Amino acid sequence: MARELHSPAEDDRLSAGSLVQEVEIVGDRLRYNRIAGTGYGPDSGWVSVRAGKAELVVPADIEPPSGGWKVLVKELPTAWRRLALPELPGAGSGAEGTAEAGPGSAVRPQCPQQKGKPYIFYRQVNFVDTKPTGLRMSACLAAMDDCRTDLFSICDQTVQSFRKVTDPFVQVAIELRPAIRQLGRSATPDGLLYTHQDSKGVVLSWLRLEAQFGWPAFPLRNEEQTLFLVGKQQDSQQRVPLATARFAECLVDDSQQPASALSGAGWEQDAEKFFARVKSDHSTEELAERHLHKLYRESNKPFAPTQFKQVSWLMSHSFGDLWSLLYHAKTPELLWDVNMLAGGSFAALVKGEPDPQAMVVNLPKKMEVGTVYDVFCFLDEEAKKACYVLCPSGQASPSDCVLAVVAGYSWSALPADGRSLTSEDIQLVDSVSRRSLLAFASSSETPKASKVLDLSRLQR
Repeated sequence: MARELHSPAEDDRLSAGSLVQEVEIVGDRLRYNRIAGTGYGPDSGWVSVRAGKAELVVPADIEPPSGGWKVLVKELPTAWRRLALPELPGAGSGAEGTAEAGPGSAVRPQCPQQKGKPYIFYRQVNFVDTKPTGLRMSACLAAMDDCRTDLFSICDQTVQSFRKVTDPFVQVAIELRPAIRQLGRSATPDGLLYTHQDSKGVVLSWLRLEAQFGWPAFPLRNEEQTLFLVGKQQDSQQRVPLATARFAECLVDDSQQPASALSGAGWEQDAEKFFARVKSDHSTEELAERHLHKLYRESNKPFAPTQFKQVSWLMSHSFGDLWSLLYHAKTPELLWDVNMLAGGSFAALVKGEPDPQAMVVNLPKKMEVGTVYDVFCFLDEEAKKACYVLCPSGQASPSDCVLAVVAGYSWSALPADGRSLTSEDIQLVDSVSRRSLLAFASSSETPKASKVLDLSRLQR
């Protein structure tokens, strides 16, 4: 609709075979008027003349009819920017920031990006993202997922081998900040005045995400994202931190059965080329840590549960992604289901607030829609902290584990930065701790206490 690639698109596309008259050309963008009787689509507009190496619009030397061409003209809007995302403060082009797409990419990044700064992305909140107490934890994770997806627009899409590469999560750790509780229905009674200048409700508010990356060792990638509330105006300077999350991911050749982590000099060279701009522009040495737990403080207190419960849980299609596998962002809703099935002290965890304040997720294997899982639930009632280990129904060996989660449900005495997770929490879902938890669940054995886990207070 306008010269900028990220301007709103027309409902109809200019069809192949259309003959157009050039009005002006700026870079790879052509402003045109369509010739009547040739193709179909908008009478006037802006189009890209090429995408990567593919030519989309080419000059044509065609003799006009005796009566000349009939040129169709439509006035183009000039105020489209009110509908688009804001320009970032201080971001434009060159040294100040660029929205340049990566090699071979048909899509540009949503926002201009600055070298040496976090990768920026904006997302507007919709009803599906909300709950009575405000913004869902799953919505925070989904927004971070959108930011991560947008990041691939600056990656080198000419690396053909990466067509069969995926980057599943190894671990996810997220902490919600106290400020997120100010977005609940009772705190912001806007009624239908969602867009009023004085409204503070979360619906139709804008979120800003800032992402940085670390590269501990091939084929691993670490990531940290912070989510800020911007408010109803996209170009507002308001920055209220709502959540921070860290992710450990592994590059995988998904064409192999079973899928396997990338290895070898060839794959490493391809990864260097694909992620070159991310590494040079949006990465930090602070995240180049192989062990995620070392990024968190030590509490010197083991997880010491007082309640144990086993339940069965069916993974419905609402938890699945494009591949009918568990979508990691839905883990808080999974925990709500499990807590309600377990009842008693577990159900009490989600009575007033359905989401945990903080959560660590370890995903050793794929989880599939339609599968029934046994969930082994452990709860420290005083700390309001629980640990969950999931295995396919009837299986309980460490090698069968598909998911392990530790979740904290206490909001009392929470610091403003929301930092409640500890190094021990991160280690609680690793293979060593999972082995001890499953040993307790499947036998009469009570494993020896460690600095991370103490099961001595549990009654069978």
